[in-house]
Amino acid sequence: MVTKYYPYILLFTLLLIIVFHVFVNRPEMLQSPSLGNLHTHTTCSDGHDDYETMIQSALDLNFKFIAITDHKICPEVIQRCLSETRIYCIPGLEITSNRTHLLAINITKTINPYQPITKQVAEVHAQGGLAIAAHPYVEIFKYTPDELTGSGIDAMECTDTPNEPHPLPCIFTSDAHRASALKFQYLSCMGQINTFSDLKNALFSSSCSRSFVPNTNLFPPTPTPLLP
Repeated sequence: MVTKYYPYILLFTLLLIIVFHVFVNRPEMLQSPSLGNLHTHTTCSDGHDDYETMIQSALDLNFKFIAITDHKICPEVIQRCLSETRIYCIPGLEITSNRTHLLAINITKTINPYQPITKQVAEVHAQGGLAIAAHPYVEIFKYTPDELTGSGIDAMECTDTPNEPHPLPCIFTSDAHRASALKFQYLSCMGQINTFSDLKNALFSSSCSRSFVPNTNLFPPTPTPLLP
């Protein structure tokens, strides 16, 4: 009788082993993903909506993290972000030169945009931040291959454009200049994102993927050049 059911018992046992392995070694796979956007703007620079409106919209989208990356450092916005308790808020800056734009995530001090990219990146790292190439293939902001891979940049913004080369880890954002644009494209990461260390681990362990709210335009209008 036991022999008759042996294949089913074996299959059930195997499934239990797999579930146990996932629970012990990859518990984040059993959790809801953490959603968030790492490229957003407020009325501090050229954003349409203020800090509170952006945060509330992020909460409405069930985001667990957000980076505020205005084109300049606004102490009031930075302080509100650092003091935020409703969502993990990461202060940052979009370093805006005459051509390239560089996202500096987890910094609180301004960085000179008119120095070489290698020095911009070095200053971001000196503040403990991540340097992400912003819209690197948009023609007016386009990075050269050497700038992307030879400047110490940590990651790059990507799209789902076919055949788009991705020599660096991909970050999916919407460059949201208004609250309604937060949903165009954002990150979905396995596990909880409560600290900057959590975020870095997720980004560089291939635990994050592209997500968006269906039935919307996938991308907001191309950003216009802005000098600080």
